[in-house]
Amino acid sequence: MIELNVKDVLFFETHRNREMIVLHTQNEQFYAPGTLKYWTEALRASGERFEIIDRNNAAHLTKVKHVDRRFRIAYFSEGKDAKKCTISINNVAKVLAFLETKKGLA
Repeated sequence: MIELNVKDVLFFETHRNREMIVLHTQNEQFYAPGTLKYWTEALRASGERFEIIDRNNAAHLTKVKHVDRRFRIAYFSEGKDAKKCTISINNVAKVLAFLETKKGLA
């Protein structure tokens, strides 16, 4: 068993078999049994800000660096190899509002 700090998780996505998720950190991926909803609620309980932002993705909102509004993609770092995930059209405003709030606190 591997210990993973919740603060290192950038986002997680539903695995193609729908009974697992893939947790993404900056440099690695980890597989865990369970649903997107289960893991979102469990990681929120740790005090971190996780939100389901697409049918298949949940993001650690405090880790989002910027959003491509046109293609609805959340980026977690800069550069061509940046970690990224999609955002549903209905959740783009929620993610952008959180980023604006985060800027105001900085």
